[in-house]
Amino acid sequence: MKKIFLLIALWGVGVNLSLAQFQTGLVASNHAGVMGVTINPANTNYLNNGTDFTLFNYSTTLMNNGYYLQPKPITQLASPKIIKAFTGGSAGDGGESINQTFDRIFDLKRSFQKNNYIFADATIYGPSLLINYKKHSFGLLTSLKSISGSINMPKELEIFLIKGSSAVELQGKSFDLNKFVSGTMVYSDIAFNYSYEIAETYNTKHRLGITAHYLTGINSLDFEDKGGSKWTFVGDSTIVMENGNLLYNYSATKASTLGEMMASRGSGFAFDIGYNFLKKKKSRPTRITVCPNIRFGGKIREYQDYLYRFGISLMDVGMINFNRQTVYSEYQNASGSTKNLDQAFYKGIFALDRQLRYDFSGNPGTTFILDNKYTHYTATRLNVQFDYHFKNNIYFSFAGSHRLPMPGAISMRSPNILSVSARYETLKYELGFPISLIEYQYPIIGLNFRIGPFYMGTNHLPEIIGLRNIRGVDVFMGLKINLSNFRGV
Repeated sequence: MKKIFLLIALWGVGVNLSLAQFQTGLVASNHAGVMGVTINPANTNYLNNGTDFTLFNYSTTLMNNGYYLQPKPITQLASPKIIKAFTGGSAGDGGESINQTFDRIFDLKRSFQKNNYIFADATIYGPSLLINYKKHSFGLLTSLKSISGSINMPKELEIFLIKGSSAVELQGKSFDLNKFVSGTMVYSDIAFNYSYEIAETYNTKHRLGITAHYLTGINSLDFEDKGGSKWTFVGDSTIVMENGNLLYNYSATKASTLGEMMASRGSGFAFDIGYNFLKKKKSRPTRITVCPNIRFGGKIREYQDYLYRFGISLMDVGMINFNRQTVYSEYQNASGSTKNLDQAFYKGIFALDRQLRYDFSGNPGTTFILDNKYTHYTATRLNVQFDYHFKNNIYFSFAGSHRLPMPGAISMRSPNILSVSARYETLKYELGFPISLIEYQYPIIGLNFRIGPFYMGTNHLPEIIGLRNIRGVDVFMGLKINLSNFRGV
């Protein structure tokens, strides 16, 4: 069980295009269709009475700045030998601990910053569609998301999570938890999108959009330092905590079947709201041409390029109320010692809960609060987009995403990302080259393409092909169909 939990923990605490919010690739294209509303609900497909149907979209992302792997093709990190070491070998049984197995196999190198981060997600979009009719646009999106974000991580805590409390580098060290926050949520999402062209002049167009989400919570995990918590490693795998002000919350079960694991443990809602401004290339209103030989009346919009477009959106403002198989625990002014806390972490969320309660909840001076429900807020963020049509199907764009966690609440955190990209797009083909800056400090380079209905891309191209130290990887792919070829703004 603890081997499986290790993989889940590394995927969750150490591992959605949706949360990563890279606003590059297909989502930034004029052919994004329904995927375009995932960065701004005022986006539309610019088709004449067109329908965009997405069969599926998959994305996964992992980013951090404290550890890295030496350059190697990413396929070597998913070899059967490595998978077997954690799921069918002797990791954690007898000879070496799970921490030691992980460190030996991956040979992680360190390059700690003052504040370290880990972000990850895996998102699957099921059948989704966007219909553009006259000034209106209607969308329906279905998805399953697993998202995770950790910020303000002290370097000592990163060493502890990978090498354990007996790591030589930690002995005799004291450190502040630095208001460290780590959260994970798994949930399904059914979303309804609507946008409307609110104004048109000879030079411009203005569009407002909103997306409403119904969320079903499947799992949740939250660990937070509320400030002032101090850990000291005193040897013999013992940690002494002083002035501990911690939250440890989870909604999960020891599932024996897939159905039990994916069962609902809460529900909630979220909304997105956005605005798009478009500057036409020609100063004239959109003209309608009547073509009697075309079905449904033969009225089509004249194709008209834009010079540039600008968008701003507030995304994922919402929450999930977890109230089934849920534990909320808060420690105020907790002091005392605990031994082998790292092993409790790798045994699972329930083992960690038991050890924290046993070692700290009843200590003198400690206030311990326990409940069977809590509200987990979604990863709210502010997005901006700017797209410039250079010439001959060549576009340059800029995008930014900045997190806005709910103050004083249990809230997911998304990464801060700035991106610039160049792309070439036609109705049938597309090629893009994005450059992004993670947390305003770490640059990455990507590549994406679209051929007919299939698209694929990554924002970590040098890492995937083995040309750069691996601090993160991501990939997205999907299949979509446009049921109209008439374009125009």
